[in-house]
Amino acid sequence: MNWLPPALVDLPSVAPSASEPRDFRNGWFWAIVVGIALFWFLAYCLAIHRAYVDKRTGIPTVVVAINFSWEFVHSFVIDQEPAQRPANFIWFFFDIIIVYQVMKYGKKDFPKLTERNFQRLFWGICGYCAVQHYLMAYEFRDVLGMYSGVALNVGLSASFIITLRQRRSSAGQSVHIAVCKTLGSFLAGLNVLIIFPSRALVLFWFVIILVLDLTYVRMVFRQIRAEGQSPWALNRPPVTDPVVHEPSTAPAVA
Repeated sequence: MNWLPPALVDLPSVAPSASEPRDFRNGWFWAIVVGIALFWFLAYCLAIHRAYVDKRTGIPTVVVAINFSWEFVHSFVIDQEPAQRPANFIWFFFDIIIVYQVMKYGKKDFPKLTERNFQRLFWGICGYCAVQHYLMAYEFRDVLGMYSGVALNVGLSASFIITLRQRRSSAGQSVHIAVCKTLGSFLAGLNVLIIFPSRALVLFWFVIILVLDLTYVRMVFRQIRAEGQSPWALNRPPVTDPVVHEPSTAPAVA
């Protein structure tokens, strides 16, 4: 069953699609795609593992909601290229695991919310973003979700930095996750340059992603080292939240 409206299904009869590639199945494409899949697979697995060890989400909650809705829409709602749909299904499976960890550990990043309100916030973002992803695919004639996906990646890169600063610890994070995410995104940008060379906005976003990712690699490396651990150790002990000393309200002693 085709879930797309006629204007999106019959792309050639109206105008070229924003996702129409120059050469979608050349050798460079498949070689780079293997690298993208490998590094993102490692990033997902390492993030899931680190979240389990530290009992803190490896990927920021809001980004998980946006990404989960993207994978859902582009796996079950919008028709995809034959090579793209299986990949979306795989990432959707990983997203289910990450969403479970968000439900279990994510509220720690939102201490002022009750458990129920935290869950409402998460699923509300999922619902809103699912509609937005669908409408963006229709509006930009972007069946592959290239624009929404890359914009999401910009937000993901920025959110890692923000989360590291807010937690003031490497809980849920590691240099390995940061490096794998950086390499996966870099190869994705290279692939876009090869098969979508005229997509200036998307290529600009990938430059921003690379800058943010390299910044994050440096920051998380320094944070782990400041905690007295080896940044390259895969078996780092659980990271606990730093103790925050509130200013004393007791009257000064004369």
